Amino acid sequence: MATMKVGVKFCGNCNPYVDMPTIFKELSMRAKGITFVRWDDENYDVLLVLSSCGRDCATRPDFTGPVIVATSEAVDRWPVTAGELPDAILVALTKYGTGR
Repeated sequence: MATMKVGVKFCGNCNPYVDMPTIFKELSMRAKGITFVRWDDENYDVLLVLSSCGRDCATRPDFTGPVIVATSEAVDRWPVTAGELPDAILVALTKYGTGR
């Protein structure tokens, strides 16, 4: 089974509505077949941008592949609760490859 490589970019966490590092930790434990790397790694398949509030002011690196954006209240603009975020992010990741 091929492993999908996901670059992760966090916001600056200046006005957090959710604890995105904890949500990411939970996501990492659930994600099978996914390797998470820093956004500034040279090679990944999908970029995951994690914003701790709904404003989503995180800067984006130059990346031409698929981008998934998770905020405190949505994944790719689809409304979710904070408790649903890890599963909703996994569902979004499965669109591009391995996920569970």
